[in-house]
Amino acid sequence: MLNAFRNKRSNILVWVLMAMLIVGLAGFGIGVSGGLGNQDVAQVGDRSVTAEQYGRALDQELRSISSQLGRALPMSEARQYGIDRMVLGRLVNDATLDAEASRLGLSMGDETVREQVVAAPAFRGPDGTFDRDTYAFVLERTGLSPAEFEEQVRRESARSLLGAGIQSATTMPDTAALTVLDFLGEKRSFDWIRLDPSLLTEPVPAPTEADLVAEHAAHPDRYTRPETRRITYASVTPESLAAGIEIPEDELRAAYETDIAHFSTPERRILDRIGFATEDDAAEAKSRIDAGEADFDSIAAERGLAAGEIDQGTLAAADLGSGARDAVFGLDGPGIVGPVQTPLGPSLYRVNAILGASTVPFEEARAEIAAKRALEEAHNAILDEATGISDLIAGGAKLEEIAAETDMELGTIELNAETTGGLADDPAFLELAQAARPGEETDLAELADGGLVTLRVEAIDPAAVIPLEEIRDRVAADWTAARTAEALAALAETYRQELDQGLDFPTLAERLGQAVSTGGPLTRGETVEGLPPELVADIFATDPGATVTRTDGTDVILARSTAIEAFDPQAEGNGTIAEDLKAQFRTQAADDLLALYTEALRRERGVTVNQNLIDATLTRFP
Repeated sequence: MLNAFRNKRSNILVWVLMAMLIVGLAGFGIGVSGGLGNQDVAQVGDRSVTAEQYGRALDQELRSISSQLGRALPMSEARQYGIDRMVLGRLVNDATLDAEASRLGLSMGDETVREQVVAAPAFRGPDGTFDRDTYAFVLERTGLSPAEFEEQVRRESARSLLGAGIQSATTMPDTAALTVLDFLGEKRSFDWIRLDPSLLTEPVPAPTEADLVAEHAAHPDRYTRPETRRITYASVTPESLAAGIEIPEDELRAAYETDIAHFSTPERRILDRIGFATEDDAAEAKSRIDAGEADFDSIAAERGLAAGEIDQGTLAAADLGSGARDAVFGLDGPGIVGPVQTPLGPSLYRVNAILGASTVPFEEARAEIAAKRALEEAHNAILDEATGISDLIAGGAKLEEIAAETDMELGTIELNAETTGGLADDPAFLELAQAARPGEETDLAELADGGLVTLRVEAIDPAAVIPLEEIRDRVAADWTAARTAEALAALAETYRQELDQGLDFPTLAERLGQAVSTGGPLTRGETVEGLPPELVADIFATDPGATVTRTDGTDVILARSTAIEAFDPQAEGNGTIAEDLKAQFRTQAADDLLALYTEALRRERGVTVNQNLIDATLTRFP
């Protein structure tokens, strides 16, 4: 219900989009000036942002984003998302607030700075307390001296104090929260039946030629073919090349023997485990089991362990430590062993079943090995041929000549936004095709599967309405569907009038031979599977007992609102929802208020940037 209010900052895609939406520096009243200091990328009043600060902040931002993405984020891509400008804007904001804090006389004392430095987890030594050597080492890695870092802490504390003062007034009145929750939390229920074309007393007649012409002319967007590039290409892929590669039998057998572990499954055992604090506890439990006073499951229950918490799954000997391995795999059948020492403490193991070792024979593995080896050979062949193909392209060879002299195959494709499958799904091919100019052969590009492609755009056909003659059957089907829906809508309207005059909904459904279905209770943001989402909005726009209709393809849904369930702030869990909403509002309003305050200060003081130095700083990043 409150998804729209949830904090999305952990989502990197939303974060990047928000970064792009941040008002550009030009919108802050920023001018470009060459009058800054040689090492200043920006200046707010008498406060500067140095190139070193900018570079360090960019580096930290890129490392953070790369960590979340699981890959390095190159500067070229970062600039597309506006991350370079976002970082600069943040530093400009910091400098603005620093200047204002200084004007107001806000500052942190040495003791407060010391407390924050000593409390930082990054500076703790092996014993968990502040360590001066660790402090110096960490700062050295970040390119800061202790004095610079401590001054940075002081400024950040002063900024936080200033921001807290600005944001402290933000709150959300209880009435406002309840108004929002009354809207979002209200639930409604409804009954509905589906009216399909079988209910029409007369079928929709076939369209005339005039009907088809009118339908085609009325929906040019529906019948427009997108811009299309007619392309000739020469390509080679590992899969296509591998199809013609035969691997000698002796190589296949050698590969099988080399990779025998891949085709062999060791003996495995299905295990449960109970851990104990001490070996005496484990031994005492084992004695009770041996004496028949308890079983493995009751011992687990005594220790508050559920079945899923003792289940170890299916393990091979290599998956266990030496002590547990010898005990568990020393059994000839199911049973209980222990106590044995494990990294998690003394333990009892129960062997539930033994799965014997197995090996896939060469005859069964042969096809898999042959396919894998042929694909490897194909990859190698493509790598070997790449230089030669590039030389042919550089020498002016046409695609047809390249295909004749190499393993590349000639093909054609009509590429547009609707084309799917094969090369049309490869990002490198799409990028190459979009960048190519008509009539020119492109350079060689590597495909996602390791293949190679070069192409020539023969022509670019602009977007155009498809002639009726080419899509007559499609237009006829669309016309028939539209007229059927209109006829059903008119029929549904007569039923709606009957219902409004007192006809019972189940009685109507029985008369039509249709089942009555129930939807809800649900909120405005929820949907019912199989129904158009707009139907829920229709229900919320009516009073209880009112009937609505909604077209769904060639069918029409007839629905009647049956109940309204208001949001109850006193219900279990709803009080927490209200508090969460108010907290989120406070956070958002506080952020907005500080942003507006900072923007006003920027405009008052004026901001200038040194674009040449910014560009030079960005070139230092890969």
